[in-house]
Amino acid sequence: MNANSSTESMASAMNLNDLANLGQIIGALAVMISLFYVAHQIRQNTNAVRSATAQTVHEHFASWYHLLAADAELSQVVVNGLRDYASLSERDKARFIATFMAFLSYSQNAFLKWREGMLAPALWMGWELLIMNLVSSAGGKGFWKERGYLFGEEFRRHVEDDLMKRTPHPDARPMGAFSIGPRAE
Repeated sequence: MNANSSTESMASAMNLNDLANLGQIIGALAVMISLFYVAHQIRQNTNAVRSATAQTVHEHFASWYHLLAADAELSQVVVNGLRDYASLSERDKARFIATFMAFLSYSQNAFLKWREGMLAPALWMGWELLIMNLVSSAGGKGFWKERGYLFGEEFRRHVEDDLMKRTPHPDARPMGAFSIGPRAE
């Protein structure tokens, strides 16, 4: 059998319909491969976005802490405000409000990112406990009563219906200054 008769035999075995079917199979395989590739790229992008979100949340909280660490007077205003919000002078109340609003705005952002699945539950849990410690202090409760309406409904519900109703850890000490746990001094 020569090459010419082999080609003729193949051509007679595969008609136009068979070639179209083969083309569809090859096309379907190419689509499947490209879908797997796109899914892989989306997964990688989602992981990168989650990582960037976690980094941003941590940077916000770190900058808030740095602000307090760099200003001893402001740190004392925050501690005093968390102890007894109502007793702050007008000037100190304004400083406390600005500082605590920044903290709670960062907290609300972290909460929303966690709810969207963009912040790992383990990371959120640490910040959630910190938020709980601060809003569960006497001054935090006073601040929240006066200013809580400024936050989104979902975050407000979480703070009021969950965080403020939890029993603080026995070692909970807002800003490391005073105990709010069950064994409060």
